[in-house]
Parts: sequence; structure tokens; C-alpha cells
Amino acid sequence: MNCPKCQKPLPKGNPRVCPNCKKDLSNFYKLLEKRGELAAEPQKHFPVAAVVIAAVLVCALIAAAVVLIPKLTAKTPETTAPAESGEAFSMDAVKAEIDSKKVEDFTESAEPTDYVKISIKDFGELVVKLRPDLAPISAQNFKDLVARHYYDGLNFHRVMPGFMIQGGAGSETLTPIKGEFSANGVENPLLHVRGVLSMARTRVMDSATSQFFLMHADYPSLNGNYAAFGYIVAGLETVDRVCEIPLGSNGSEQSVPQVDVIIDSAVFVTPK
Repeated sequence: MNCPKCQKPLPKGNPRVCPNCKKDLSNFYKLLEKRGELAAEPQKHFPVAAVVIAAVLVCALIAAAVVLIPKLTAKTPETTAPAESGEAFSMDAVKAEIDSKKVEDFTESAEPTDYVKISIKDFGELVVKLRPDLAPISAQNFKDLVARHYYDGLNFHRVMPGFMIQGGAGSETLTPIKGEFSANGVENPLLHVRGVLSMARTRVMDSATSQFFLMHADYPSLNGNYAAFGYIVAGLETVDRVCEIPLGSNGSEQSVPQVDVIIDSAVFVTPK
């Protein structure tokens, strides 16, 4: 240690007076003691701060683990469920199912099902599959009418080859149902392709009652404007036969059957 005045080394023992320049060193030693206390302060408190910081970091890691571990270990939802159980809808799957079976593959059911066999006198039979998952109101309305044999004896009064055949008009006054299509605020992805079953209506969107039509060919302009709610899974050739009949004009279109196209019956069936 050197004297603050003459800068010569001081002897051991901390003398009160510098032996070289005779400077009083009392204040000098007091200053050194003060500096020693200040220098020791961080060393005295550092271990406590380190413990606090470490504890905070440990708590943060535990909290992160509580949040992240369940997410990391959670299973990815299955995406292979059938369409009716929540899988993304596919028109390709629908097209593959249309007319993929035979009428003989179904047997009559005493209980309501999502399959209805329509027998058309002199033309044949067909089976439609209803899709209540896509248009629940329209499908249930149709099932209610089938259950009370409403369609038995009615006819197809409008036939337009390359478009569709329309029937199911009865004399009873029925309550109109909600139009399930996008132009009416309802998402319905079922497109109007050959074989699809849809509800007929007036220009009023919520005016459908009992009349329905079966697509003879693809007709994209109907998509989003009419409530498709099923499709023919067997007997599509029956629609082709109906479209071969002679037709007359009603003044605005050539669509009036010149022979009776009568629905003998509409009954519930189930796959064998």
C-alpha cells in the first residue's frame, strides 16, 4: 500500500503517519475501510439474489411444463371417420355411391330409415339415400310424408330430359319448410349432379312442401339455390325411362307428360 501523498510504500501495521512525508493517514485509512465495505456489499448480497433468480426460473419452467406437456402428449384427432360422422364432405364419394347398387340389394323396413324405395308404375323402381346430415329439415320432411304414405298415388307432372323429373304435388295444404341452401343462408355442399334428389319450390326460398325432383343430368345453376337432400343409389335407369316419354307444352316449356307417370308407392327400405 502506498502513501496517498508521496506514493512511497507504507510499512506494515497501518502507521498513522507516513514515515517518509509525515502525512497524517487517519482519514486515508477511514476512506479505505469505507471503500472496503462498499466493495464487499455486492459479494454479501449476490448469493441471495442468485437464489431468488434461480427460484423464479424454476417456477417458470414448471409453469411452462404444465401448459405444454398436455398439448404435446395429446393425440391427433382421427380424420378417417365416415362422412356422416364428421369427415369433410366429398362430392367424389357421393358420385361413386350414386347408382352403385341394385334395387334388389334392399329390403322393406317397418321402421323409418334413410333409404326410400320409390316405385313408378310401368317404369320401374329406384332407391334414394337421404342425407339428413346435410339437409336435416328437408330429409325429415320427406321421411314424414313417406311414413304416412303421402306420395302413394301421386305422379311426376313435370319431365324435362337432360334436366330432371318433378313430382309429389298433392292436394293437401302443407306447411312450408326452410330452404336449406347457401342462397338462403344454409351451408349445403350436395351438388345437383345426375341422380341427386332435391326439393322443388316457388321463387320464395322457404316455400318447399312436398314436391321433389330427381336429376336426370348435372345442372350446376341449381347449386346453392335448391335444397338437395339425397341421391339415387339404385335404379337410376328408371329416371332415364321416364325421360323417354312423349311430352307436351304448358305454354312456357315442353315438360308435360303425355302419359301418366304415377308413384305406386314410396316405402322405407334398408340395405340387406
